Amino acid sequence: RSSSLITKMPQTDDQIVEIVSAALDYAIELSGEEDGWKVEKEEGNATVKIKKNKDDRKVWLCTATVDVAPKVLWDKLLDTDNLTSWNTTLTESKTIKKLPGDVKVSYQVTSEGGGGVVSARDFVYGCKTLVKGGTFTIGGMSVEVAEQPEVKGCVRAVHGPGCQIVQPVAGEPGKSKFIWLMDCDYKGMIPSSIIEIAMPSAQLQMIECISKLTA
Repeated sequence: RSSSLITKMPQTDDQIVEIVSAALDYAIELSGEEDGWKVEKEEGNATVKIKKNKDDRKVWLCTATVDVAPKVLWDKLLDTDNLTSWNTTLTESKTIKKLPGDVKVSYQVTSEGGGGVVSARDFVYGCKTLVKGGTFTIGGMSVEVAEQPEVKGCVRAVHGPGCQIVQPVAGEPGKSKFIWLMDCDYKGMIPSSIIEIAMPSAQLQMIECISKLTA
């Protein structure tokens, strides 16, 4: 049914830089908000909380302290084309293009989620990096580019404003605080009850992958 593949207008590079920069600003602000979060899941020293954003969509905030130095973790997160070598939440990851202002566009395919209940999704993500006072931040949102149209047989998920933040831990040079704000519309016909299991699971799976980086 090719009719279901609605062709969306690709965005210009300038539009992508603007959209991604605004998304990152909002994601940083939202991840720093104290109020309104409800703890959804706790595992080890990782916590996943949930709340609704300004568009009344559920977003997930995962925080954990990991035994990986900030610079080591940051270099791993930045290396888009080799993410799958350690991050099992993705089966494919590649850079599509690099843009001005530390912005890049990548194409990624997720692993199946929720024990195979959620089939693999792909997405085109525009992200921007910021380094400020020892804190490393990468984030943005889904974008539309001509280079990566929708693929038949794979549901294209859409990410709203999100970010991953790596912060140093005072007096512990070999540790980092990792914060991941995720706003993802999985698309397809999935009950929200399944999504609410799949989201925290994916975030905790990522924490486990990060923890293994020192092994």
